Amino acid sequence: MISERELERVLRERESYLVECLSELVSIPTFVPPGEKYGEIVDALVPKFERLGFDARRVDMPAEIYEEKQKQEGLSGERANLLAEKDCGAKEGITIYTHLDVVPAGEGWDTPPFQAVVKNGRIYGRGTADSKGAVAALLTALSIIQELGLECKYNLCVALTTDEEIGPYSGLCYFADEGLLRGDYFLCMDGENENICIAANGVFTWEITVFGRSCHSSLPMLGENAIELALKVIERLRALKERVEARTSAVKCVPSIAKMTNCEFIKPVLNITMIEGGVKENIIPGSCTLRGDRRYIPEEDLSDAEAEFIAVLKDLRKEGINLAWKIKRGYPPMLTAQDSEWVLRVKRAASAAFGCEKEVGGVQGSLDVGYAVQRTKQPVCAFGVGDAVESNAHGPNENVRLADLRNYVKFLIFLLTGAPHDASTAD
Repeated sequence: MISERELERVLRERESYLVECLSELVSIPTFVPPGEKYGEIVDALVPKFERLGFDARRVDMPAEIYEEKQKQEGLSGERANLLAEKDCGAKEGITIYTHLDVVPAGEGWDTPPFQAVVKNGRIYGRGTADSKGAVAALLTALSIIQELGLECKYNLCVALTTDEEIGPYSGLCYFADEGLLRGDYFLCMDGENENICIAANGVFTWEITVFGRSCHSSLPMLGENAIELALKVIERLRALKERVEARTSAVKCVPSIAKMTNCEFIKPVLNITMIEGGVKENIIPGSCTLRGDRRYIPEEDLSDAEAEFIAVLKDLRKEGINLAWKIKRGYPPMLTAQDSEWVLRVKRAASAAFGCEKEVGGVQGSLDVGYAVQRTKQPVCAFGVGDAVESNAHGPNENVRLADLRNYVKFLIFLLTGAPHDASTAD
């Protein structure tokens, strides 16, 4: 056991390493699309884990699997991932995961997006909060555990994978299918640090094409306007949306989501997000395409959610509207019991490290972790380094607080060594 004073001293000494490590990771532009720099960042990380006593290796998703499950327009490069394992002689094991890919920089930055800049107690750069800051914190925590000779209470399986930002089949999904995610528990380092996430919605996307009959716009009576027909489809989908969104999960939203949405519990949603139709102002459109998604709560069955959606479309067909649809399944929901031993351990370590009680709950979004733990059956907690609002993940000037990074290093040390700081050991 290390005293709090001693740990704080070591953290101050290691802060430069923490910042340098994050700076190196940010400087490798792993944005997707296209995802061309995955191999570069994995090759840079492998020796870092090897120096910490891990059996570390690069794992590329095979081309045939990529072509079948992940191939999308705009992607290029090898789909490289990292797997690092260490047998600590423990009775239990943990999979520790986050993703190495980031979203493109976009516009509006005050600092170079792929150059880490420290100012006003924060580190700015794409990926600092989502999710390279967690990787730097993990390396720092592991190096401190090694330097101080602390006993790790778990055998470790570190999965740093790619293509999380685009789905529907990430490197983590491939690892799960290949049986590479070993351990009794799962820690996802993706997400924010204000709360501990134990539940997330599943998702499927949909596309509906409504067919009419094209003609000259001066003689609309000779045709059938597909956009006008699509309005009837939208009306029925809005009615379904009301029924769907009247439901709630038994899982409470994490406080940050509850505050933003005024929703006490996570809920399912149905969204119409895109519409496309027509080619010219003086041509009656012959087709109109609608697109959107359906988020379903852990208590809902995917097949039932799809059937409910399709039933509306079949009724419209019976009424004479010519349409076709496609459904693409995304990540499934995830759910860990709030009173499980793993949740209690993570909450205890996080609360001790950050000096405040960390609440537990669910989020509205969907995570590739849902796919992974559906295969592995591991209880999972998601707890990251960024704050929900000010870190501005996916936006310009993405950043993470230095204080949060230091506290996250403490959290990992507390979790992996089996107990938060014991006041009786303080100097």
